[in-house]
Amino acid sequence: MSFNTLVFRSMRKNIRHYYLYFFALIFSATLYFSFTTISSNDDVTHMRNADLKAGAAFQVGSIILIIIVAVFVFYANHLFMKRRSREIGLYQLIGMPKSKINSMICIENFILFTSAVSLGVLIGYFFSRFFTMAFLKVIGSDDFVEMYFSTDALVQTLVVFAIIFGFILLQTMWLIARSKLLDLFQAESKSEQQIKKIAPYQLVLGLLGIVLIGFGYYRSSILFEVKNTITLNDLFIAMAIILFSVIIGTFLFFRYSVSFLFNVIRSSKKGHLNITDVVAVTPIIHRIRSSSLSLSLITILTALALGILSLGSIAYYGVHATANQNSSYDFVTFNNQGSFEQQLKKEQIDFKKQTFQIVSADIDTQNLLKEKPTDDALENISNKTQVVAFSDAKKVFPSINITDDEAYLTGYSQMMASIIPLESGRTIQVLLPGLTKNLEVKTIEKQAIVPSYLTSGVPAVVVSDALFKQLQENKKVQKMTAWHSFTGYTVPEQDIKQATELYFKTTNDGTFKSKKQELHPKPKAILIKALQEQMGLVIFIAGFIGLAFLFTSGSILYFKQMSEADEERTSFTTMRKIGFSEQEIMRGIYMKQLFNFGIPLVIGLLHSYFAVKSGWMFFGTELYTPLFMTMGIYILLYSIFALLTTQYYKNVVRQAL
Repeated sequence: MSFNTLVFRSMRKNIRHYYLYFFALIFSATLYFSFTTISSNDDVTHMRNADLKAGAAFQVGSIILIIIVAVFVFYANHLFMKRRSREIGLYQLIGMPKSKINSMICIENFILFTSAVSLGVLIGYFFSRFFTMAFLKVIGSDDFVEMYFSTDALVQTLVVFAIIFGFILLQTMWLIARSKLLDLFQAESKSEQQIKKIAPYQLVLGLLGIVLIGFGYYRSSILFEVKNTITLNDLFIAMAIILFSVIIGTFLFFRYSVSFLFNVIRSSKKGHLNITDVVAVTPIIHRIRSSSLSLSLITILTALALGILSLGSIAYYGVHATANQNSSYDFVTFNNQGSFEQQLKKEQIDFKKQTFQIVSADIDTQNLLKEKPTDDALENISNKTQVVAFSDAKKVFPSINITDDEAYLTGYSQMMASIIPLESGRTIQVLLPGLTKNLEVKTIEKQAIVPSYLTSGVPAVVVSDALFKQLQENKKVQKMTAWHSFTGYTVPEQDIKQATELYFKTTNDGTFKSKKQELHPKPKAILIKALQEQMGLVIFIAGFIGLAFLFTSGSILYFKQMSEADEERTSFTTMRKIGFSEQEIMRGIYMKQLFNFGIPLVIGLLHSYFAVKSGWMFFGTELYTPLFMTMGIYILLYSIFALLTTQYYKNVVRQAL
């Protein structure tokens, strides 16, 4: 028999094993080529928002995608080689040298890679337009995209997969070179580690894993509190501690905690094991330690994917709320500069306006803090505050009513509330030469009066008209105040486009100057569009990478369970012969799959929830709706792999007798 004939017969014989590997290659090539095609499309990278660095974002996403694809292909190849171990052992048994076996597998891999990448590029070409249209839809663009083939994307894909192919050959050669003949015949049934009785130190490590995860959750919940995080360096150190404790804790949990819990369950049976225990509990105990690394990796990948997707969803979901926090008006002018209002009248555009007098003053609000921060943190808290008169505040809050000794706080954002919790009913103090006054804060409102680009996110203070007049006449306040007034305009939606053109034309492209500052406020429509593009870019790339994470983790579990199902085929045959029904065996398999897919998913969901909850306020104004929507979709897609695995097990059980 010629060598070429042997190669093709080997491929034909292993077709049932090849399809997994082949599918993994096709999917990886499709995903990568589609992504690089989108990133090289000028309609995508050169969007109207000049501040949006779409090209750079896609490059970062491309690097992450390469890592995901490489890990996925390496794992699939490792599993494929393990399932062919008996065949390789037979080749060695009949005297075929390892160099010849390497050559045969290299040729097979070359055929597989060439075919898979070709199909992946072809499928990716058709899917890239769909993904591009989805991306433009997410960022709110109505542009139409034609079918687009990128030579650069093709070359990049070929180069990346050529490099991966080179490493796959090295991996294959290394696996064959270090293999022993006896090991090859036992590779499919051999556990990665001999299972021994649980030692006391393992119990301690298992408990430590749970404690580390709990510590990471607790530390993340107070990560951004001002009393704990003083500087950026403190923040990075805290984040590193949380990351370390959660990752190590996850590994220890799967490595020792789960083994201990299942051993307790088995010991409680006192030797009276039912069919579910035999099919589910015992295999989990014997495989959990060898699977601890992969289950930990899948859990961390799930948490990372969900965290990125959730934060992107929160930011995208809250675009309009974020724009309203910045300014609740369509257009804003300062210090009566420009002729915007006159042009609106000239063009007969209906509008509503509200004018506010403001001053900047030193007001000590530290007494409102629920918990006193450290002295170092207090040094970073500025007392400079924007102040609004009571009569102007009534334009926004008609029911407001204060005396000369009372005050309101407005513009208390969710981010501010999460980092620096404040309580009403306490006093604040005006700190000015010749004007020191205590004011009781009646209410702290979330809705803002003064635009956030004037307050820098700090709540503005509403005081009585008499006190406001005193502040206006104070010389120190006059020196501190850069902007004495602003006017907010609201126009009908159908006139927004024309009004925007007039706004830029009459305000020197939206520029306002004082002796101390220069402002460039954007009209709300443009701000919403810019935020939509920015957050749309984030959520699209995060979604694409999240899809890759989902498919990678789900496929790793699916491939692993398929391999275990084939290994347990003889056990199922024995069970069927002694009288157990398919339904009885499947009950144990359902429990086993609930563990293999459910535990990494549940812990990954918990990891991502606490991670997102610690810093979501920097991305949007609503947490639970976008978070639970994202998690729900992820759970639904993830469950598909569990159903496919269960169905594969069911087919194996049916064929066992």
